[in-house]
Amino acid sequence: MGRGDSNYKGSITGVESLKNIQDKKLYNEMKSAISRYHSALGIPQKEVKLANLEGAYGVHVTENGKSKGVYLDKATFKKGTVQSVSAQKQKDYASGWSTKTNKPVAHTLTHELAHATWNSHLSSPNAKAAGKEIKSLYKKWSGDKKKTGYGKYAKTNVNEFWAETITKGIHGKSDKYTKAAKSIVKKFKLY
Repeated sequence: MGRGDSNYKGSITGVESLKNIQDKKLYNEMKSAISRYHSALGIPQKEVKLANLEGAYGVHVTENGKSKGVYLDKATFKKGTVQSVSAQKQKDYASGWSTKTNKPVAHTLTHELAHATWNSHLSSPNAKAAGKEIKSLYKKWSGDKKKTGYGKYAKTNVNEFWAETITKGIHGKSDKYTKAAKSIVKKFKLY
């Protein structure tokens, strides 16, 4: 597989359909998260699969400057339940790692869909143009002493800032950064 999330260095193996999630409530939550992403940003459904991942709940892969897919960890999602996925994300919220949202079960999938919408490895003219504004927004956000509601992961780099900001904008408390991110999606037609 090609280049994934900027922080992910592991392999992606054993790819299979999202339909193989054993807990039907969890499967329905994943389908609902995809629909919510589409309705909130006007972005059509992206290909989402299950795979064996090393130390990650999910990853997005970019190859040759194009989005090639979103993968959710089989160990977490295939045999997981709504309760187990929620409990894991609640731990991330409590530790201050993840940006808190109202939909912990949808958080990882929405985060990875956000990477598929924009990340610094995408090379389309629209993605490159959007990147300038996103990097400027990240710089502004990084210097904002009054920002609230963001986890440490958003500070990792501009790609993670983007994914966490979009996730917060869809499933959390909206603020000037989430509104700006949504505006960038529409302005640069990142579909």
